[in-house]
Amino acid sequence: MSEPRTTRCRRRRGARGIAVDLTASVSLGADAPADAERVGTRVWLDASPVLTHPPTDRSGWRITPEEAAWLRRGVARAAPAVAALHAPAHTTVTVHRVLFPLADHAPEGLTTAVSQWLAEEYGLALPSANLPQAEISGGGPRPRRQ
Repeated sequence: MSEPRTTRCRRRRGARGIAVDLTASVSLGADAPADAERVGTRVWLDASPVLTHPPTDRSGWRITPEEAAWLRRGVARAAPAVAALHAPAHTTVTVHRVLFPLADHAPEGLTTAVSQWLAEEYGLALPSANLPQAEISGGGPRPRRQ
């Protein structure tokens, strides 16, 4: 497994914007992982660390299964390129931590953040990770779930 690394994703659209800090890592294996969700050919997402509990240092948020769908969308965007880099191995992207710092909670930013993380990790030129204005909701502050 690669060492967990954090990317800081910032996107601004007019008066609204997205700010997400996302920490993730990648692991390779000969077999499909039992505890991850398939998002592409030989590419898997393990969001269990952010679905089941907040980080022990209380610096991140626990997300809902509905919010995890935004992570799946972002990993799926990069899945063909990631699978080609590691064929025939299975690649698992594990998200360890998410934080929406100094901004309104906008879960759709998770798509952009995980896409950015993968682009940085592998030097990929992915399609623009900017979300259309209609997808930037600026959903408002969200209480921290412990």
